[in-house]
Amino acid sequence: MKLSEKKLLSEINVTSLVDVTLVLLIIFMITSPLMQLGIEVNLPKASAKPIEKRETLTITVRKDGALSIAGELVPLAALGQSLERARARGAKGVLIRADQQVPYGAVVKVLDAARKQGIVEVGLVTELEEEARR
Repeated sequence: MKLSEKKLLSEINVTSLVDVTLVLLIIFMITSPLMQLGIEVNLPKASAKPIEKRETLTITVRKDGALSIAGELVPLAALGQSLERARARGAKGVLIRADQQVPYGAVVKVLDAARKQGIVEVGLVTELEEEARR
């Protein structure tokens, strides 16, 4: 048999590729809701109407004073740099989720860091009183 007489096999078996893709899809479907839960904070109650979330960055201040931005812990000293990067990516405002037992001074430090970066649209996240009663 000569080299020119051999047939080329041009079929690709994609069964294993489909299996792996489906397994990954199932894993992502299960883990994505868990990733969105975030950090647990006991928000203060208020009766004000919710504001629109548009191009804002959410900063969470836990009861122990630890800060997190989008689920990542950030030391207070690096908050200014994180806000500067977020502003460069297009964030126009900041929403602060602070536990109701956080000292007022900790929230003021976050507000001060936002102002130093030129962010003037600042909102405080609360829980609606009706939802708290349920």
